Amino acid sequence: MIMQRSTFTGSPIALHGHDRFADRMRRITDGLLDEGALVTTNCRINGGKAPWFALRVWTGREKDVEKSLDAMGIRSLVPMRKGPDLRRRHRLIEGQMMPVIHGYVLVQLLAEPQYLAALQGIEHAIDVLGGCEKPRRLSDVEVNRFNMLARGGEYDFERTVKISVNAGDRVLIKAGPFGGMTATVVTPNKRGRGDVVVTVVGWLGEVPVTAPLALLERL
Repeated sequence: MIMQRSTFTGSPIALHGHDRFADRMRRITDGLLDEGALVTTNCRINGGKAPWFALRVWTGREKDVEKSLDAMGIRSLVPMRKGPDLRRRHRLIEGQMMPVIHGYVLVQLLAEPQYLAALQGIEHAIDVLGGCEKPRRLSDVEVNRFNMLARGGEYDFERTVKISVNAGDRVLIKAGPFGGMTATVVTPNKRGRGDVVVTVVGWLGEVPVTAPLALLERL
């Protein structure tokens, strides 16, 4: 006959302390990111070129995540553009600044899985594009070019371009986190300006992306 114990000795981990699991995980995350930032900085100082990655975040929280990373000494970037103008009572209200591609922050960090995984511990962060083991990388040249075009007004909502797309069209995304990848148009756009919703076939199936029409090229 097998006797079952109804009692046990010992205490659950951290039951009698003030150190909560979430707090411990935060310290681990911060420690890894501090280490990753230091190594990345040394890499740049020594002439190396640490790659950039796209961190998927909550839409509307891009700048918050950028500020959190900057406070940790981690180089990050949210390329911005001018949003749509509004017309109220015969008045034109200039569009507000908004991310070129919502829901993503570009991060420069050493390409080590533990550092990339630690990014997911940042508040409002979700995951790294492509995963931590085989993430999608961007070079300094690609990121700088994308940001310069954004700052120059290339992707402003009201900018007109000579392209129109229909639902189902295949397009090339010319720059940014998905630069060089093909996508399928979901929402048509024949106005020659504004945004388009496309789906990119990626690592986790079809990924919906809202992109400026000026960022696309018909195939």
